[in-house]
Amino acid sequence: MLKGSDLIGVPVVASDSGKAFHQTQDIIVSLEHQRLAGFLIAKGGWAGHAQVVPWSEVLSASPSAIVVRSGGSVVDARSVPELQRILESDRRLRGTRVCTTDGIELGTITDLFFSRKTGEMQGYEVCGRLLGEATSHCVFLSVTYSLNLEGRTAWVPPDVIAVVKRQIESARQVDLTQPKANNRPSYHARGDIRDSRLMSLAGLARGKHLLWDIRSPEGYLIAARGQQVTEAMLQRAVAQNRLRELLRAAGVTMSERQESPDNRP
Repeated sequence: MLKGSDLIGVPVVASDSGKAFHQTQDIIVSLEHQRLAGFLIAKGGWAGHAQVVPWSEVLSASPSAIVVRSGGSVVDARSVPELQRILESDRRLRGTRVCTTDGIELGTITDLFFSRKTGEMQGYEVCGRLLGEATSHCVFLSVTYSLNLEGRTAWVPPDVIAVVKRQIESARQVDLTQPKANNRPSYHARGDIRDSRLMSLAGLARGKHLLWDIRSPEGYLIAARGQQVTEAMLQRAVAQNRLRELLRAAGVTMSERQESPDNRP
């Protein structure tokens, strides 16, 4: 799965020459078809026109590079009516507030997730003081919960609240941000986090890139392939008893624990 924000500022590489010749300026999303339609390469202006890469020209996409068929894959937006229409409409999901149809404000859409193979939209990240919480939270909402857009507000069905509550409760199971006396994170959760070996390995995973997606038992995304492991990501993994899987995806092994400075005599 691809995270939209991870695909911005990424080099565009031509498959036929292997050369990087542009960087993505933004993602272009078709709200009508709920998919990644392409990438904005240059915004254009009075001296020129917007340059884009249609999704059909993309061979592979990752946070490290967008590989396209050739240098000719970057075209004038006017030659691709769908992309030109999307750019002219300037309709964006990021920054849109989310409310239930019975009037409860949930938060703001901060990111989008797409299928790595097809570009189809998989879900949204919604952040804010959800349901009146004292602190901010971020939750994942699947596209199965359809959005009804009206201006800068996205309306969702009331049953989304149950999903949000479950994810907030899961996050409360663990606190990785409060340091202990030895300045290491404090872990409070059930399941595999009780294994002291996993706790010692968690710190070694920070900053490493994941080799595959990590999902909760319910199927929502905890972390996407290619992302760097962060403290917040570890928190989500622990809350969902997916720390062991995250460590494997980050390539962290028991041998690394044995070789780390904290475990040397």
